[in-house]
Amino acid sequence: MAISRRQFFRGLTGQSEDRQRERQARISAVEAYVRTNLLPYDFGLTREQTDKILELAVAEVQIDAEDELLTYERRTRISEVVEKMVDQCREEYLRAEDSRREAIPFVAEFLTVEATPEDLLKLRQRFHIPYPAVLEDEIERKVREWLSGLSNAKLAECSGDALRDLVLSELRSWC
Repeated sequence: MAISRRQFFRGLTGQSEDRQRERQARISAVEAYVRTNLLPYDFGLTREQTDKILELAVAEVQIDAEDELLTYERRTRISEVVEKMVDQCREEYLRAEDSRREAIPFVAEFLTVEATPEDLLKLRQRFHIPYPAVLEDEIERKVREWLSGLSNAKLAECSGDALRDLVLSELRSWC
């Protein structure tokens, strides 16, 4: 039985679409395995870190192979790759948290040593603080809030004088 050219090409494209769907389903299975079994619960990963980990996990498995996808050996390799990356992210997170804690004393230093009476008045006006007695507490809260918005990567590499300069420059910009 002869087939037309149209039927022939539809058959070709249909097969590649099926392969593409199967490939995507296998990628989704690996990503689901990593998300449910290997990602940490003790700290949060950024979207970029999660995407990188998922990309590494998928690259570790032969997605286009016809055999079983998540064999014991493949799960072990995926686990090793993910664990290594998560450990790096955890170290970065812990260094960033240390920097966040170390940054708070710089607020008191700024308010007592660096800030002029005009700067203190500007800070009180900016943050709508009627009483000077609560200024330091409010500025510390604002600095904690600002530090939480900075990336872990940026804060992890800051320490000592670099961290001090970062905090003081931000406080000066608020005046």
